Amino acid sequence: MRRIILLNPYAAGSHAQWARGMVRECPLAAQRAGEAAEFELYELPGRHWKWRMVASGLALVDRMQKAGAFDRDIDRFIVTDMMDVGQFRSALPPQFRAVPIILYFHENQLTFPPHRERPKLDWDRHYAFLNVTSALLADRVWFNSEYHRAAFLSALPDFMSAFPSPRPGNVAETIASKSTVMPIGIDGDVLECGAADEKRPRIYGDGPPVVAWNHRWEYDKGPGAFLDCLKTAEAAGLPFRLVMLGQRFDRVPEAFEEIRSRYGDRILQWGHVESRSAYVQSLASCDIALVTAHHDFFGISVLEAAAVGLDMVVPCALAYPEHFGEKDLVQREDLAEAFCASLQRLPRKWSTRVVHYSWASVARNVWKGLFVV
Repeated sequence: MRRIILLNPYAAGSHAQWARGMVRECPLAAQRAGEAAEFELYELPGRHWKWRMVASGLALVDRMQKAGAFDRDIDRFIVTDMMDVGQFRSALPPQFRAVPIILYFHENQLTFPPHRERPKLDWDRHYAFLNVTSALLADRVWFNSEYHRAAFLSALPDFMSAFPSPRPGNVAETIASKSTVMPIGIDGDVLECGAADEKRPRIYGDGPPVVAWNHRWEYDKGPGAFLDCLKTAEAAGLPFRLVMLGQRFDRVPEAFEEIRSRYGDRILQWGHVESRSAYVQSLASCDIALVTAHHDFFGISVLEAAAVGLDMVVPCALAYPEHFGEKDLVQREDLAEAFCASLQRLPRKWSTRVVHYSWASVARNVWKGLFVV
């Protein structure tokens, strides 16, 4: 039996969702391929991301040691971008240091866009360099989208040139030669909602179209542009209702408070819901997903909105063209116009465009990719 250890130093959001799906679905994919495998998960809470990047390797090896994880052979380690791969390998017991390590990039600190909370001039290159060295030292490197892979690789030459000599050579070429794309799977609960209209809940009743926000409440998801689109629709006399889902933090962009004060009588849900089932029911009861993000390495929330059957108003940017194709995507300057058009038509179903991201399909590719030399 193959034994794979998955290490998730930051168990929150899409990182946690990915880890749960991997552990649940990959053994089934192995079984369908006529093999047997067990996936073991070790993780740390999703907070203090900088500390996770510099210390999670030591912490997780210690946790594995206490759990007896080194009492048997291990075939592969899968770790994420929140880990220093060099530190992790060095901390392993000597007999396990040759076990291949696959590094999974959910995000990276090299091309994460600047915003008000991290001015460009104050950018700390240390964490980006940890991502680079981890990619160099891993045996294989997986990115969650081709957009993410291309952005990371293309940024490397300029980034490395800023360091004094001597510095590593052929960094981008070395990482590119052992990298591939391995997306996150979509859970079956959202795909089932989009499979047929009769399976979609309707908890918000009759009325104007319901517009969904299901992203983190942060600047990089474009709340200001979202508000601008709402104002355009309001000025055109187009009615709508709002469901504002997603994780919020201590510092919330001002656009959210303006949305609440301006459209309070149209808001059906305000803020994070406690359970996954409540989230799916709320999202699937909406009609339109208006996407205004200017940063998404993958965009699991966007794919989930499509999977439940919403009409998607999405910019032709970031990872979205590889998810949906370019035909029905719009330029950013045309988002408000496209949103107004969506409010006036019957929703189009986008769910069929994302079925290939089902966990069954993704896990099959993960299993194939685990043992590529």
